[in-house]
Amino acid sequence: MTEYTREIWVRVFMLAIWLAFSVGAVAVISPDRDMAFFGTLGIAIIAGTGILRPIRGSHLILAGGFGLIFGVVQALRKVGAGADPNAPYVQAAAIGAFAFAITAIVADTLRDAFTRYDAELESRQKIIEEVESVDSSTGATKRQHADRLLNIEVERARRYSRQFTMVMIGPDKWDEFVAVNGNGQAERTITALSHEYLTRLRNVDTLIHIEGATFAALLPETPVTGAQIVAEKLVDVGEVILGGGGELRAGIAGFPDDEVTGPGLIREAAEALHFAEAASIRVASRSLLS
Repeated sequence: MTEYTREIWVRVFMLAIWLAFSVGAVAVISPDRDMAFFGTLGIAIIAGTGILRPIRGSHLILAGGFGLIFGVVQALRKVGAGADPNAPYVQAAAIGAFAFAITAIVADTLRDAFTRYDAELESRQKIIEEVESVDSSTGATKRQHADRLLNIEVERARRYSRQFTMVMIGPDKWDEFVAVNGNGQAERTITALSHEYLTRLRNVDTLIHIEGATFAALLPETPVTGAQIVAEKLVDVGEVILGGGGELRAGIAGFPDDEVTGPGLIREAAEALHFAEAASIRVASRSLLS
């Protein structure tokens, strides 16, 4: 971050020096006080517009406009009645146009520095959010961040007319497993399950730790048929980890057929999981409950 703040301060210093120099030059060279004020005002407006840039290229348009007006007025006064033949109207017009143009360029470089600084802040914020959203022990996304991720995926799927699915997987007798094996073994089992699930998911998939040994896998651009294959694989590897300490079940909900909101998909996948447990089947799709 120091690199970006240093660059900003350097360019602020450059702009300040240039503004002082250009305003002084225009004020000194302009034969008439009103045109000296006009030139100073133009430089200030161009500098502010170059930094804020409300419209693309607006600072360049203003620089050209001020330069044209400043030059035309100086030319008219040079040929006007009673004009001082020794007054530097031409030089003032040239210096004014030069000052307007360079001010636009210098202000533009400062805006670029601010833009890069903002981009760096946004990038770092995303990294921080990503780190905070992932459980360090399991490697899975924390439950409290699931809704935000799902809402992003819902918007993406809507924009590009794509499907995605949610697979929720969990053991049917987890409380008994904890009672028999203790909390320490339960925590180790949860971590092992998470790591095994992650190794079998794609980089674009997201594993969410719901509670206990229950996880949900977010599968972008995956139809229900593809999610069923993934669910079967996760159930197989999970039961190896449990080692006879219960059977795993999985419930599937798909966007947009089963639900069109993030929280709704979690709810529908949970209902499909409960159905699988009640029916003693390995994998259930939400569509089976319709």
